[in-house]
Amino acid sequence: MLKAQFGQPKRTLEAVSLCEEEGSRFPSANFWGSRAITGAIHQGDAETTKGFEGETMAEAMRAIGLDPTKIATAQRDDIESFIELHIEQGPVLEHADLPVAVVDAITGLRHYRVTLTGEQNHAGAFPMDLRRDPMAGFAEIASGVMNTVHRLGRPAVTTIGRVEANPNGAAVVPREVRFTIDVRHPNPAQGQDLYRLHEKLMCEVAERRGLTIEWDIGIEKAPCLSDPVLVSIFREAAVAQGVPTLTMASGAGHDTQQMARIAKTVMIFVRSKDGRSHTPEEFSSIPDIVVGIKVLAEGLYRLAY
Repeated sequence: MLKAQFGQPKRTLEAVSLCEEEGSRFPSANFWGSRAITGAIHQGDAETTKGFEGETMAEAMRAIGLDPTKIATAQRDDIESFIELHIEQGPVLEHADLPVAVVDAITGLRHYRVTLTGEQNHAGAFPMDLRRDPMAGFAEIASGVMNTVHRLGRPAVTTIGRVEANPNGAAVVPREVRFTIDVRHPNPAQGQDLYRLHEKLMCEVAERRGLTIEWDIGIEKAPCLSDPVLVSIFREAAVAQGVPTLTMASGAGHDTQQMARIAKTVMIFVRSKDGRSHTPEEFSSIPDIVVGIKVLAEGLYRLAY
């Protein structure tokens, strides 16, 4: 559309669709396309990256005529800016009754895998004051970390998505409780403060209740800050197109985080109905999509023409 209306741009524009951002078929292949472009996939990775059915990425590539030995040829060092148009995946725009946002940061995150160990005992015969109950410790930690992020407010978030008790019996004080804590914040300093608050609470609860606590960090990603000049350009593009918008951080990860290693980046969000994503109910209206494209096109015109 830009070329048809304005002719050849002064700077090259390319459109790209990237594979396996989510690791949907190959669970360890997150950001496969963007990591290839940024040179973060190494020789042999395709042979060791396995899908849910046990097939390797290399086998899947060969099956459709691709050569896994040529992955390195995807690497680029000539990209000035990377602009990603995406649905919001949350309810912020809908609650603000706005169709589009310009993203000034992508959240950092830390994913803890925690094990609390106490002493297994009978649920009726053991007095409460003599127990070393990891489930009680877990309940206090879960409540505490949630209270912490509620006090801090947006955009801090914490999620406990998985809990396992061992043994998992109705009349047994468990010996061990394992759980995950997903902690996210787009501000680097405030994110580190949030991690410290959660860790201090976990250690205090475990010590007071006579429990052993161990954790490891399965995933850690630093916040990705958008280029401030690009943020300004696309905010101005929205104004020029008469599109009401806001500036916000992304609470989900995106290929943009990878591309930021080699290019200036910014994202444009389009409103998601009910904040739903990765589900058949995911929906963005045609009018919202259209205004998202208008903001994208206006910003690209300003950058390339």
